[in-house]
Amino acid sequence: MLKALLAIVLLLGLSISVQLKLDAGKPPESRIEDLLYIPSGKTVKVLSFGFDGVVADFYWLRSVQYYGRQLLDENNEINWNRTENVRYDLLYPLLDITTTLDPHYIIAYRFAALFLVDYDPQLAIKLLKKGIEYNPNEWRLYQNLGTVYWQMKDYKAASEAFFAGAEKPKAPYWMKIMGGVMLSTSGGRATACRLYTTFYEEARQSNDSFIAEQYELQIKRIHALDEVDYLNELLDNYKKVSGRCPSGLYQLGDWLKVPSSTAGSCGQTVRLNVKGREVISPLGAAYVFDEEVCKVKMPFEMVDPNY
Repeated sequence: MLKALLAIVLLLGLSISVQLKLDAGKPPESRIEDLLYIPSGKTVKVLSFGFDGVVADFYWLRSVQYYGRQLLDENNEINWNRTENVRYDLLYPLLDITTTLDPHYIIAYRFAALFLVDYDPQLAIKLLKKGIEYNPNEWRLYQNLGTVYWQMKDYKAASEAFFAGAEKPKAPYWMKIMGGVMLSTSGGRATACRLYTTFYEEARQSNDSFIAEQYELQIKRIHALDEVDYLNELLDNYKKVSGRCPSGLYQLGDWLKVPSSTAGSCGQTVRLNVKGREVISPLGAAYVFDEEVCKVKMPFEMVDPNY
């Protein structure tokens, strides 16, 4: 019996290793299509022969690769201009399999809250509630659930999630504060920044670098939206002075370089990063100038908490 179990472990490890090597030689589109044939979580659990943890790690890796590889450009660098082309349809099945194999895989539930919410917030909520069912004392899952509800503008549900999480062991004091904030807010970038900054600091103190990086990204998104507003103010001023719309942002000239005194939603002073004829967002991509409407837009579509 022992020999049979060892053989299964070796074969399982070998199959995962071979699959990863095969993936490395395929284009991202092909790897994604291969994943279309993934089975259900229950089926995978039966076929894992009791080695649920090992296979859960494999499917977690697949989940991260599925999302992350779609953002890579030809230089294997993250390109946020590719966000609009990202496919999310397999992210829920992959994360569901991961958490079916290991219901205590907390990072998988939190990954859903950060990325699956852009595709289908109801699926993110479904996974988070699954996580809470199996991990009722994990206050961070309530934090994520409250944040998803807040993004959906369901402030009552958001408040209930934060207050419920505040009662759990080791929950920080600010969970109750956030519960109150949810009841008194109508949304907005300032609230978003308050949430994300709190979560970012908590993740840093917990040495959770992956989660901290994701919330830092959310803060940069808020900064970028503030910069878009500032650029559009400069365009309006240019039109008043010249009577026309410029053909490109570069024609704003020194106006782009003059230090701003405008305060952003996070309390920061709005600063523009000008490179050549382009203005680069905090996310690394250049802002888009639409001459037809004489407006600056984000490099990719994203939710603005003000609306």
